Amino acid sequence: MKHFGIVTLISVAASAAAPGSSAGHAAVTRETSRSVEQFGGCFVDSQDRAAVAWSYVPQSRGGTFSNFGARGGRTPYFLAVLDTGPTRRVRLEAATAGSKIDLRVARAVDQCI
Repeated sequence: MKHFGIVTLISVAASAAAPGSSAGHAAVTRETSRSVEQFGGCFVDSQDRAAVAWSYVPQSRGGTFSNFGARGGRTPYFLAVLDTGPTRRVRLEAATAGSKIDLRVARAVDQCI
């Protein structure tokens, strides 16, 4: 019985941790209370510190970051930031079908949320 309880506890802990993990997924959506400018500034700073290429295309209520087409870009991504009123929706997805999200980019997004 004790063994069953420990296994159950570990399973619950793993399930609780899973939504925060982006590794192995093709896309992930998050929400933040930061403004588009605050989130964008944080993300740009993280990409500049890592010395990786990025671009930004502004839109009416946010914009899209990407490294698609950049020389040396290992895993192309699209990162859409949309102002939905009280929160901003942040969606990170692999730019090529069948690819997974670059863990370094996912970490940068999570740190800026």
